[in-house]
Amino acid sequence: MSNFGLILMLLAFASFFVGLIGVVKGSVKFLKLGSRKASGLFLGASFVVFIVGAIMVGSDSSITDPADDKQVASNVEEKKETMKEETSEETEEKKTTNAVVVPPKSDTTKTETVNGDLEVHFVNVGQGAAQVIITPNKKVMVIDGGNNDDEDEMVAYLKQLDVTKVDILIGTHPDADHIGGIDAVINSFDIGKIYMPKVQRDTKTFESVLQSIQNKGLKVTTAKAGLNLDLDPAVQVKMISPIEETNSDANELSAVVRLQLGEQSFLLTGDIGVATEEQLIQSDEKLQSTVLLTGHHGSDHSSSEAFIQAVQPKYAVIQVGKNGYGHPTSEILDRLANHEASIYRNDTDGTIVFKTDGKEMKVNKNAFAHTPKAKTQTATPVVVPVTQPDAESSSPGSLKATATIDNASPNQNEEVTVTVTVKDQNGAPVNGANVHLNLAFKSKDTIYESLTNANGVASMSFRIGRAAEGFTVNGDITISHNGTTTTAQTGFTPR
Repeated sequence: MSNFGLILMLLAFASFFVGLIGVVKGSVKFLKLGSRKASGLFLGASFVVFIVGAIMVGSDSSITDPADDKQVASNVEEKKETMKEETSEETEEKKTTNAVVVPPKSDTTKTETVNGDLEVHFVNVGQGAAQVIITPNKKVMVIDGGNNDDEDEMVAYLKQLDVTKVDILIGTHPDADHIGGIDAVINSFDIGKIYMPKVQRDTKTFESVLQSIQNKGLKVTTAKAGLNLDLDPAVQVKMISPIEETNSDANELSAVVRLQLGEQSFLLTGDIGVATEEQLIQSDEKLQSTVLLTGHHGSDHSSSEAFIQAVQPKYAVIQVGKNGYGHPTSEILDRLANHEASIYRNDTDGTIVFKTDGKEMKVNKNAFAHTPKAKTQTATPVVVPVTQPDAESSSPGSLKATATIDNASPNQNEEVTVTVTVKDQNGAPVNGANVHLNLAFKSKDTIYESLTNANGVASMSFRIGRAAEGFTVNGDITISHNGTTTTAQTGFTPR
């Protein structure tokens, strides 16, 4: 339609000029226009045809096929939907970008920060306590350091592990069998942060620790419940006690720490007793742990039935050495065994090391085998005051024993030697007699044992550590041979 109108317009345009020529000249012979009047009429007709053609072209351009309308509408709607989708995607992207994304807990244990195992070393320091923790990212935490006599061993153990820095050092409470070796650790290594409870002791051991802290320009942060310790992002480390700030019993103020990596956990309890255990049970803290450090060296003043039920340990560690307290008591051993916890002891297993990747737990020692039995009464040693460092005693008709000490007034940290000579009723040396020496210092007993040689002589050497000046340490000696027993005494007074 538009094409036909365009043809008419072109013909009309050409006819217009022809008619115009005829008007000017008076005629157009090839169209047989013989007058100006005829040419004028032809010119007018051309104009009319031009107008008609123009109308035909214009009307055709303004009409759109209905199918085309639908296509255009479809395209518009499609564009709107596309824009909506793009806008929605942009909005979601912005939400994702601006929102704080909290991954599920199951993903937390699979972060890039886990590069190895969590190791917890229960170091054999005899009748004392010391733990060394090495995290997957090789951060180091030391909790307690054993007795004064153990400080060299503690430093050597850390160096054997290639430790150069102790990131966190904790003294659970000021008893010498827990903090005695801490001063040497402070002196020998770079130290990050130190935690100790708000309790003091007027002892040489405690003073020595404070002096070492002061010498290195360090500060002590008060140990208390609710502290999340910044040790390693892969390991949760929380201090859950002391809950109280003051207590007449320093043991109850012990720093208690719980570690967790993945599905495996450790609860390290210091010397807390039943009173603190009850407070922890009543608190909101999570107590259930794979490994439990049994409180107070296996004393029956700790590890109550309710506490063991709350912790549900798969493994129980008792840091204990030769002692006159009866640690660990049969009651505690029975209780742990009844809960089917595998028991490990420093006095039977030496240093005990646990390693875990958060899923499996590995132990480098064999569990101490204990069969529950009826509780027996433990005899309490009777300390007999001494006035002389040497003493002689005999059992009628059988053994005669003499005890001597090489230095009755030793200096701090000095080594002394007790020599016991055993003879029979005829004055002949007794070979193979068992010699049991119990050193009683205030409320603490230390046990040494030896056998006499062919000359009837047994020697026992030891360092006195930082024993209090002017306080006499009594030594009760029991000698037995072939069912016959006798006793002797000795002692020393540090200066």
